[in-house]
Amino acid sequence: MKLIIQSDDLGITEAVSCGIARAAREGAITCTGLFSNMPAAAFSVELMKSYPQICLGEDINLVAGRPCADPEKIPSLVQKDGSFLTSGMHRAIDQKDGNQDHVILEDCLIETEAQILKFRELTGKLPEYLHGHSYSTPATWKAMEEMGKKYGISLVREMHDKYGIKRPSKTWYKKPFPLEDQMKADLTDCVTTDSGFLENQIGFLGTHCGYVDQELFPVTTYTMIRTMDLAAVTGERFKNWLKENNVELISNVTGKPVELVANEQSLPMSQKRKEKYD
Repeated sequence: MKLIIQSDDLGITEAVSCGIARAAREGAITCTGLFSNMPAAAFSVELMKSYPQICLGEDINLVAGRPCADPEKIPSLVQKDGSFLTSGMHRAIDQKDGNQDHVILEDCLIETEAQILKFRELTGKLPEYLHGHSYSTPATWKAMEEMGKKYGISLVREMHDKYGIKRPSKTWYKKPFPLEDQMKADLTDCVTTDSGFLENQIGFLGTHCGYVDQELFPVTTYTMIRTMDLAAVTGERFKNWLKENNVELISNVTGKPVELVANEQSLPMSQKRKEKYD
């Protein structure tokens, strides 16, 4: 079987990005998606330059931090202070209204394009794929589809449909996901006990590798699960399963094997951290 291992949320915080970089350094992931709207985005882009073998996409994030676009132009997505409505806030509105119509397509188009352009500003190229984050509606999907066509970027969902890419039959994630359950989550167990997963020509694991810092807790409920995912994909149990079953790690987009690139460069420290610790 060929296997894509994606680690979402690059740039959500510096600590998460450092964890993703470790997974890349150890050959444990094949692709990751950037949060181009977050303060740690530039730091994260620099960090990943050491790992050119990793496919770099854009996670369209409409629920964490502040938007790339002018908040006044996307009123259905933001709070009064200009920061995004969280996924929990959106779901509360959905439950009250009985639908997801409060999320306006034009707002999603504006912000989705702004995040793609911010990605290009930071990296000098367009994303290799688009992937949604946390909360979705018909409007958010439509916006990604239209912007994907405009800029010639595939959606992860489209690639899965086109190539018959399959996920494991069970997941180690929960919603809601209290900390005690996050600490018990076992990616390796879900994968290694799913005998049918190996029968697929191309498999996909969507992970959230990372370390945890103070900045993470206000923007997501996925906290300790990131350390668990990182430990799993870099652990001996998972690596042995890959070897024993002749699983080949491939890129999300090109389908080419992903090879570990030697790297002895230390992780760069952002200006924010320099000011904090120097």
